[in-house]
Parts: sequence; C-alpha cells; structure tokens
Amino acid sequence: MERSSRSRSPRSSLDTRVLLVAAQKGDRSALDELFERLLPRVRRIASLRMGCRESELWDREDLVQETLIDAFQNLEDFEHRHDGALCDWLATMVQNNLRDHHRRRRAAKRDVGRLAPRRGHSTVLSDSVLGHDSTTPSRIAQAAELEQQLETALLALDERQRRVIELRKLCEFSFEEIATELGFSSPSGARSLFSRAMSELAERL
Repeated sequence: MERSSRSRSPRSSLDTRVLLVAAQKGDRSALDELFERLLPRVRRIASLRMGCRESELWDREDLVQETLIDAFQNLEDFEHRHDGALCDWLATMVQNNLRDHHRRRRAAKRDVGRLAPRRGHSTVLSDSVLGHDSTTPSRIAQAAELEQQLETALLALDERQRRVIELRKLCEFSFEEIATELGFSSPSGARSLFSRAMSELAERL
C-alpha cells in the first residue's frame, strides 16, 4: 500500500544531522531516509556541474547515483562541521566523479561517436536557481532552451561566482556559512558576492 502523507516514516521529521549520526552507526532505516533527503540535492548539484553537451553523453542520473553510492560507502569518514557541510561534501564528490568520467571518456574517445544523444532535458537547474515552474504546459516547451541558456551563462561566470550561487541556491547555505566557506570576514561580503553573481547571471540570460 502506498504511504500517505500522514503515514510517513517517524524519521522524516528528524534533523539531518541526527539521521546522519544514526546512519553512520549502521541504522538502515536512517540510511534510507537520508538517501531520500539527499537525492534532490545531489540532482541539483549535478545539474549545475554538468552542461547540456556533457549531459548528451552521460545521463545525469548516472552521476547522481554514482555520487550517492560513493557517499554512503564513505559516510563514516564524514565530519559534520556545520549545516551545509554535507551538501558541500556531496558537491566535491560530484565534481570528482565528473572529472573521472572525463578521463574515462578521453581514454575511450573512439567510442564517443557511437553514443546516441539523449532525448529530453532536465529543468532542475533553472527551477532551483531561477525559481521557475517548468511543470505547467505553457512552460514545458521553453524549458529545455532556458536550461541550456542558464548553463551557458553559469559557465561564463568566474569560479567564485558559480561557487557562491551553488552554495546559496543549491546547497542552501546561510550567508554566515558561505562567508566561512569562501573566507570572508563577515556575512556581508558573502551577500555582496552573491548579489553580484546573480546580477551578472541575469545580464547573461
């Protein structure tokens, strides 16, 4: 029987840090709940790190699943320093797996020409960064084009600007956490960088 919203797991209301500690101790139900909670975050991070051209050759879900497998295999080594640390750790894994994929693809370059482009495009990036709703029929037709424009615009930003957008929009860091992560002396510096990055992004769209 399908669970209703009223019959959700008792763990669904637990803090992510509590679930993490339980999962690190081998609690299977906590691990399952943590997986459900992290899946959308990893999808958003993967969408930011992968461009449209890359996604033609490698399914984003493959990257997401590979990252989550790596995360759970190395969960005991993770140290929860602050609320955004887990998301940042996952972002690093996404980037490492993407680099590994690039190396494997270069090693098998002769096979790339035989790979068929994938049909359809994810809109998770534009939904997360721009807050657009691509679920209505009137928006679906424009979703793929907008997604590609956004990815191109993000890649045109410098690394620090992309990083602050990732931390704020995808990892949902507070400006205090962003300041710590990026080496600012106060949250106002992080807030200013984010504002400039979003303004620059808007100009490129």
